Amino acid sequence: MRVAFNARGLSDTTLRGWNRYTVNLLAELSRQGIDLYLYTDKELQQDHLSRLIPDTYRVVLSPPMRYLKWEQVWLPRQCAADSVDILHTPINFGLPWRSPCLRVMTLHDAIDMVYYRARTRWWKKLAPADIRTYLNHRMAAACADRIITVSNHAREDLIANLGLAAAKIDVIYEAAEARFSEPLTQPALDQIRLQYQLPSRYILYIGGWETRKNIPFLLKSFAAANLPGLSLVLAGGKPAQMTELADTLRSLSIAGRVKLLGWVHERDLPALYAGSLAFVYPSEYEGFGLQLCEAMAAGCPTLAARATSLPEVLGAGGETFALDSPNELAALLKRVNLDDTFRTDLSRRARLRSADFSWASTASRTIGVYESSLAQRVTQKSPQTA
Repeated sequence: MRVAFNARGLSDTTLRGWNRYTVNLLAELSRQGIDLYLYTDKELQQDHLSRLIPDTYRVVLSPPMRYLKWEQVWLPRQCAADSVDILHTPINFGLPWRSPCLRVMTLHDAIDMVYYRARTRWWKKLAPADIRTYLNHRMAAACADRIITVSNHAREDLIANLGLAAAKIDVIYEAAEARFSEPLTQPALDQIRLQYQLPSRYILYIGGWETRKNIPFLLKSFAAANLPGLSLVLAGGKPAQMTELADTLRSLSIAGRVKLLGWVHERDLPALYAGSLAFVYPSEYEGFGLQLCEAMAAGCPTLAARATSLPEVLGAGGETFALDSPNELAALLKRVNLDDTFRTDLSRRARLRSADFSWASTASRTIGVYESSLAQRVTQKSPQTA
């Protein structure tokens, strides 16, 4: 089976969100015998490509051109030239409206419509650039033959808010990479603690700091817990966001107990999870919440907001809290800090739940979507018999 990917996102050096999904899916598809074509208009990062098995993929770089022409003209022409069976875009846009082959889209969530667009002033929605982006994204979703999304919650959002047909949407979970579940030695944990100058006892957050990630709520809950000797470590965030956060830290009188790490290297993430007392994810809206899988795989006690997809992903692997008040999370932080038995049980539950996710399963089920789509097309093209 020949499968082409809209892979231009892998020109970015970062491995957040969609890129993390794309790299892990491609790596596993390459192990499972799929003949991959990676279409791009930019040079792809070799660090990302090194995860794939050599000789299982081909990078096809287009000549320079405007993005819309690349998406709507060059992509379908290249699909025809390479006789590919499936064109898959692993991001929330990026499919041509016409194609010689079947089109599959991974539509991770309806966040643009449900969260961001709902909070955008009406006059900003009328900006020509916003209108073009909105229409292009909606058209891409509408023309996809099959849509993969990453949680049942996201599926319901796509049906309710984008009007997509339920029959063409498949739910396939993401997963943590295998390295997150590998045992770590004490020297390795000590080295990370020294490298980042971590406190001896800390609660951890890893992720973006945009509004929906709800960092101020986490800070208020941590302040309300009032736990001397316990620190909060926030990984991620941009310099401007760190500056903005400084006023909040001072107003809550916790500036001395909150450490801002900024960007951290991928290789250091497992040890950051494993060395913490608990990982907390207070996000208001997620299509999946991959950090939950990473934390659980590392055996880290995991606490997540009782919102959108997070309870579905967490399952019995941790505890959830409401977002209407900091009190519930504050109580959980106190318990994690004081109750060794509770913390040990959370770690056990996290590892058990993490076994339900794997990239091998994600890739296998994705191949199943490819195969069923191709079989359906053959059936539809077969001549009708009396």
